[in-house]
Amino acid sequence: MQLTAKRKLVKKVKDIAQFGSNTKTIIKDENSMVMIISDETGEGKMTVHQILQGIMICFTDMHMEQCMSEFELNRGQKVLCIDHCREGRIEMENQPGIFSIMQENELRVDDRKHHKGMAYYPLRHYHGVSIFLEVHEAQTSLDEMFQGFSIDLSKLREKYCHFVKPYVIREEEELNHILSSFYQHNRTLPEISKAKEYYMIKVVELLLYLNVLCVENIKENKPYYDKTQMEKIRAIHEQITTNLQERVTIEELSKQYDIPATSMKKCFREIYGDSIYSYQKRYRMNVAANLLMEDSKIEIQEIALKMGYENPGKFSSAFKSVMGVTPAKYRMRKEGI
Repeated sequence: MQLTAKRKLVKKVKDIAQFGSNTKTIIKDENSMVMIISDETGEGKMTVHQILQGIMICFTDMHMEQCMSEFELNRGQKVLCIDHCREGRIEMENQPGIFSIMQENELRVDDRKHHKGMAYYPLRHYHGVSIFLEVHEAQTSLDEMFQGFSIDLSKLREKYCHFVKPYVIREEEELNHILSSFYQHNRTLPEISKAKEYYMIKVVELLLYLNVLCVENIKENKPYYDKTQMEKIRAIHEQITTNLQERVTIEELSKQYDIPATSMKKCFREIYGDSIYSYQKRYRMNVAANLLMEDSKIEIQEIALKMGYENPGKFSSAFKSVMGVTPAKYRMRKEGI
């Protein structure tokens, strides 16, 4: 029995890799599909468009703490994947017990050989785009479309994917200009039929850029962390966001979790994008802002105590430094006074 046009894309994706039982597929049309991933921590969505045989783009929007990735290439598949993070952060186990972190405005070039395992979203949000090329089929498509196409995708894959760790590029202006157009077009022209040619030109532009880039001049030396480090930092995060009344110093955390203070501070900032002190302060003030909105009867002094501030004046100053106004003015503004 022949496959319908709408089922062909699903089959094509499954011919390349297996995504696992936690992924639900919703077919849009012969060129697009949406995959929903969910667990007890939240939900994520991946919108996949095939723009040419062997070339797909995937817009990812995750709102969850973690996700078990069951992605595994089928035997013999040779792929090149270009990932870009626009918002948030993602932690991936690249090798058993070794984690890497990709954050805002970073691009990663990867062959997807090690993409199975737990992915963490420390900010509970991740938004990005991935360009996925099945090397042999994509090469044929590009050669047919562009007579004398100058890029050898197998060599490009070898150029970026022979490192032990994924290749990361950070905040290159020209690169950001190319990638921003993907997000802009996805927002203004969500129907792939109207944007297919545009995306194709942008993919070629990105490939040309990567082809001429000197890898040693631009490679970002990203730190990698072992599983024990990551578990300790997550436990520290849990402690400082759960026990808001508790005042704990860097030295006390370092001793409690048996991790050098310098390593602890560096790893925490890498994962959560801020220092421990600043992150906890912002977290406290956002919780306080919610309390001010939710219950007009609760006294500001009581909220201050819940946030670990015995002095209401110091709490007011801290709140204003984060939210831009004092707690009293914030409450009045929200109540429309």
